[in-house]
Amino acid sequence: MVIPVWTKERTTWHDPKRGFFTLPPATTGRLVSLGELSIRDQRIFSKILQRSPDLVLINLAGMVCALSRKKLLGVDEMVDATKLEQAAMAATLPPLGEYVGSIGMNRPLSEYSREEVMTLVEVVITAYQHYISTHDDIPF
Repeated sequence: MVIPVWTKERTTWHDPKRGFFTLPPATTGRLVSLGELSIRDQRIFSKILQRSPDLVLINLAGMVCALSRKKLLGVDEMVDATKLEQAAMAATLPPLGEYVGSIGMNRPLSEYSREEVMTLVEVVITAYQHYISTHDDIPF
């Protein structure tokens, strides 16, 4: 599962091939596991991660680096969703699409008002909870 992350602030680190590298806030990337790296990089990064448990591996701008969780948004590692949860997520799409269509599909999310975003969240959560409550196998 790809877990996206975004930088909260300007981020600078050293890359041996490019020298010092700085990225602006809100640069998007993804979490990386040690298993995705070459054996050499696994050795290097495992030592770094052992020394500093606050660090996570991320791929930013095509480079893997270790950054503090405090400098990133979206690093909560979600457990793999169950089949029921995956089905509930899929069940949110029709009401979500209907709502977005009603307020204007061509508008970027950044132009939504606070009220529109809150309604969008409510539509998704309500549809998700409804699906779970009507398809759950728990007998009580």
